[in-house]
Amino acid sequence: MEPFGLGIIIIICIIIFCVLDSNYHLVIRRYTYSSSKLPKSFEGVKILHLSDLHSKRFGKNNIKLVQKVDKLKPDYIVMTGDMIHKNEKNIEQFVKDLQPILKKYPVFYSIGNHERRMGYKKYNEYIEKLQACGVHVLSDSSYDIEREYEKIHIVGLNFKDNIRYEKMDQEKIDKKLDYLMYQGGPIDETKFNILLAHDALNFPLYKRLGYDLIFAGHVHGGLIRLGKIGLLSPRRTFFPKYCFGKYVLEDSTMFVSTGMGDASIPLRLFNPPEMSLITLKKQEEGERHE
Repeated sequence: MEPFGLGIIIIICIIIFCVLDSNYHLVIRRYTYSSSKLPKSFEGVKILHLSDLHSKRFGKNNIKLVQKVDKLKPDYIVMTGDMIHKNEKNIEQFVKDLQPILKKYPVFYSIGNHERRMGYKKYNEYIEKLQACGVHVLSDSSYDIEREYEKIHIVGLNFKDNIRYEKMDQEKIDKKLDYLMYQGGPIDETKFNILLAHDALNFPLYKRLGYDLIFAGHVHGGLIRLGKIGLLSPRRTFFPKYCFGKYVLEDSTMFVSTGMGDASIPLRLFNPPEMSLITLKKQEEGERHE
């Protein structure tokens, strides 16, 4: 075989490997988050962040996903929407596959665009099956997580197509802030507050609402990623500002998952599916915020 032909074959094989690795190799990313507002009883607590599974299966009955979760042994799991695909036909089996983790760990679930587009009957069936497993479904609602008589407040926002921070003037921003505050419920800023919000692109709004720690997804890492630079957002705009990893705006921190499944464009490159584990740390006086 001519060297040129061999080179072409090698390049094709590398491309195929990169595509397969970026679509089926489920990676674990670990972070540490510290805050002086965190109650002492939550020191060392591990939160596992799962997002945008889109009904994808890792192994038969999603066994590989379940096994990875069990190895991490999280204290809590947060799911930030689009875990199920809007066209999923076997809701019962999908939930059954995830039952080993849904029933074993405290799970808090916020609503994404795919859940909203399932249709009224399918949506209710899905939510009922999640709740039957003990999942706390937070759709514009909140819950207090308690450990040793101390609490943190967690709010889950239902996905809203009409909220797009980058296209708002100040008057619209103020109106949306009032709306979101009403939907999610008032928060006490002297306490520690977590927000589950599917859409990462509205981070400045969430920060202005006063949330300390935010979990989000939706952007799928930008589909094709070079380092922390993602190519495309679900809004069909290039180079989304918040697409992967950890972001900080003053006293608010947001962790954005690249997701585990496929977006409308079924392509991931240099952007493997992920689950992320965040360990909480009580920040003491003089310590630098992480």
